[in-house]
Amino acid sequence: MTIRLPALALAALSSLFLAGSALAQTHTITGDLAYRERIALPESAVATVSLLDVSLADAPSRTLAEQVIDPAGQIPIGFVLEVDASAIEAGHTYALAARIEVEGELWFITDTRNELDPLAANEPIGLELVRALSEAPGAEAEAAMPAELAGTAWRLSLLGAEAANEGVESTLRFEAGGASLGGNGGCNSYGGNIAFAEDGSFAIGQVAATLMACDPASMEQEQGFFAALQAATAYGIEGDTLILIDAEGNRLATLTAEAAAETPSE
Repeated sequence: MTIRLPALALAALSSLFLAGSALAQTHTITGDLAYRERIALPESAVATVSLLDVSLADAPSRTLAEQVIDPAGQIPIGFVLEVDASAIEAGHTYALAARIEVEGELWFITDTRNELDPLAANEPIGLELVRALSEAPGAEAEAAMPAELAGTAWRLSLLGAEAANEGVESTLRFEAGGASLGGNGGCNSYGGNIAFAEDGSFAIGQVAATLMACDPASMEQEQGFFAALQAATAYGIEGDTLILIDAEGNRLATLTAEAAAETPSE
């Protein structure tokens, strides 16, 4: 029995086949960029991640895929590279490279050869950048902790739009010295570093916490609170209320002022 398809149906099938073939030839590489310095990036920072063919020692590398992240935001900076699988050749050597620039000036760059098999990179890749300037950009980018924060203590009242769990206290204290913060997440004591930029934005470094286990409500709130701290890049104060805000302007957490002496012991 012969089945005849209308020309329109044949065209549609052909388009689907070609689209599927194109998708099959694309491989995605994901990961994030980070650096060790406690430096907040200004809003004008731009990050670039490239996949390079570095096979020939006596010739310039060839760029196979590139993503420009503008604005870069704060570390860790996520990236997604779409690679044409047909451009990957057997026997060639490939590597990832990244840089962060501010108004055309190079601030951070990868200084090691991050080799990989582009078609076998199925897990997120972390790239560590180093400072490119002989003088720390932090000398220009960092500012002192605002006086309205230094030495103050706060208690979580809202996580996003949800009220803090009853009986669970998550606290935040800004050290008077101006470069660190700490408190209790709701179960574990924690601490970390914070760096402010001249424009008022800030970056909180990796939070280190004790490893106690508590009830599910406390652990859930603590994890959400720590995530909010890491994502926050700005703040606002309204009376006795502190609001932590991310790079897109979303309210991550709302806290109420309390006397330092009332902060739960850690």
